Amino acid sequence: MPSTTDAPPQEALPYRWVILAVGILAYATSQFARQNYAGVQIFIAADLGLDRGALGLLGSAFFYSYALFQMPWGVASDWFGSRSVIGIGMLLTAGTMFGFALGETTASLTFWRVASGVAAAAVYVPLTGGMARWFPERERGLSQGTLGGVGGAFGESAAYVLLPVLAIYFASGWRQGLNLIGVAIAVLGVGCLVLFRSAPVAQVANTRKPFDWAMLRDLQLWCYAFMWSAFVVGIRLTQIWIAVYAAEIYIAERGMSVPDAIIAGGLLALVAYSLLGRAIGCPLAGRLSDILVKRGISRTAVLIGWLLIGMALLGLLALGVTNMWALAVIFMLLGTSVNLFSLVAAAISDTYGPLRTASISSFANTMSQFSGATALAVSGYVGISLNRQPGNAITEYSGIWLSGLVGMGIMTTLAVASYIALRKGWVTRPAALTATPDTSASR
Repeated sequence: MPSTTDAPPQEALPYRWVILAVGILAYATSQFARQNYAGVQIFIAADLGLDRGALGLLGSAFFYSYALFQMPWGVASDWFGSRSVIGIGMLLTAGTMFGFALGETTASLTFWRVASGVAAAAVYVPLTGGMARWFPERERGLSQGTLGGVGGAFGESAAYVLLPVLAIYFASGWRQGLNLIGVAIAVLGVGCLVLFRSAPVAQVANTRKPFDWAMLRDLQLWCYAFMWSAFVVGIRLTQIWIAVYAAEIYIAERGMSVPDAIIAGGLLALVAYSLLGRAIGCPLAGRLSDILVKRGISRTAVLIGWLLIGMALLGLLALGVTNMWALAVIFMLLGTSVNLFSLVAAAISDTYGPLRTASISSFANTMSQFSGATALAVSGYVGISLNRQPGNAITEYSGIWLSGLVGMGIMTTLAVASYIALRKGWVTRPAALTATPDTSASR
C-alpha cells in the first residue's frame, strides 16, 4: 500500500532504548489509572457502602472521558511534541490519584475517575508518536509491541497486586496506598520530562498538520480504526472477567474457599495473561510482524490473523473449558492476541509516517474505547440472558465470552472488508494521502 513517510529516522540511535524504557513506565501509569480501584474495590465498597452498580459506574466513567480526550491530546502531541504532553498527563494523573483517595461519596469518586480518564488519555497515543520517530521502520513492530505489552502488564500488576499489597501491609488502608502510588507517578512524570525526547536531534519532532479531517474519506484509516476497536473489545472483556472466571472454577471444581479462589484466580490471570501473554508475547509478536513485513506480508494482514486467533480463543472459553492447564494456555494466548492494538499504531506509521502517528492513532483509539466500553457494559447482561442453567455461575460466562466473540467479529469483519476493498482496488485512497509527505513541520 502507498506510504506517506515523513523521513523516519534511518539511524538506530542507542538512546532509543532509553525512550522505550521511559515510555513503558509512562504507559504503565496510564494503565494503572484505568484500573486503579479494581484491586481494592472490596475495601472501597466496605468503606463507603457501595454496591456493584456504583463500582461499575466508576469503571465506565473513566473510559468515556478517556475516549473523548484521545484526539485533543493526540493532535496536541503531534503539534507541540510528545514529551511535554506525556509529562503533563502523568503529573495530572498523579493529581487525580490524590483526589480519588480523598473521595467520600460516589459522586466525588466518579468525578475523580472522569478526571483521571482525561489525564491518562495524554499518555499512550503521544507515546506511539514518540516511538515512531525514534525507532526505524524495521523495528516499529518491536517497539510498539513492547510499549503496549510490557507497559500494560506493569500497569495491570500495579493495580491488581502492588496497590492491594501496599494497602494491606505497608499503609493504613486503600487511601494511603493510593497516595503512595500517586507520589510514584508524579516522580515518574518529572523523570519523563527530563529523559524523554520527542525525536532525535536531527529529526523533525512535530507537524503543523497533525490531522486533516479529509482523512475521514480514506478507507485505510477506517480499516485501522476497525482493527483497533476489535482488539479493545477483546481487552475490555478479558481484563475484567478472566480472573473472576478462574476463581469461579476454583470454587466449583476444586472446592476452594472464596478468598483462596480469588487469590488463585488473580495469580493465574496475572502470570498467564499479563506476564506471559502480554509482557512477553506482545514484544515477540511485534518482532514477528517486522520480519513478515520485510518479506512482503502487510502488517494489516498479520493483525487480522491475530484477531482471528483471539476470536477462536473466546469461542473455546464459550464452550465451557474448566481444565486449569487448558485455561492457563488460553489465557496466555489471549494475553497476546487481544493486546496487539499497539501494532495498529505501527501500521499507521507505515502508512502515514511518524509525524502523524499520534494524532491518527488517537482517532482510531477514540472509536475503539467507545466500542470497548459499550461491549463491557452489555457483556454481563448477555451472560445472564444466555445462561441455560440459572444459578450456575460458570455457565453465565459462556454468554460473556460469546458477546466478546460477536463484538470482535463485527469489527474484524469490517476491517477485513476494508482491507480487501483496498487490495482489490475497489476503493481508492484520496490522492493527497498517497502522494508527498507533510512538509509543514518544525524541529
